[in-house]
Amino acid sequence: MEKLTEYEFEYQWGGEDTWFTKANRWAKKQKFPINHLASGLIVWLWEKWVDGRVQMEMVSVDKQVEEIKEQWSQQEDDTWVKESSPSEIEGLDIIRITNKAVLPNVWECDWNDALINHKLWNKDESNTSTTK
Repeated sequence: MEKLTEYEFEYQWGGEDTWFTKANRWAKKQKFPINHLASGLIVWLWEKWVDGRVQMEMVSVDKQVEEIKEQWSQQEDDTWVKESSPSEIEGLDIIRITNKAVLPNVWECDWNDALINHKLWNKDESNTSTTK
């Protein structure tokens, strides 16, 4: 009778060969009571390791948030424009608060102003075209 040659191998498909995958491979090669206990211990350690990494990342994020808050508090807030003018009612002012970052509403302007401004802007162009 012929003796068959048998090979057993494991291959890590892609990714990084971490301590977890190496330890799992080692545990699978052990005999019964050891491999079962080692696999359970390795999975427990993996869960604790992941929890620790998450906690470390959350602390890092909290530090970054505090740094950003500190930077924002040091910056001048000059984007808001506050205008106040007297109204017809005594003691009651007309208050208007706008933000420079927000584009003005084009529907608030007078169309005649837009036409006059257009003529003023194109005044030089019209003079140069007639002189040629």
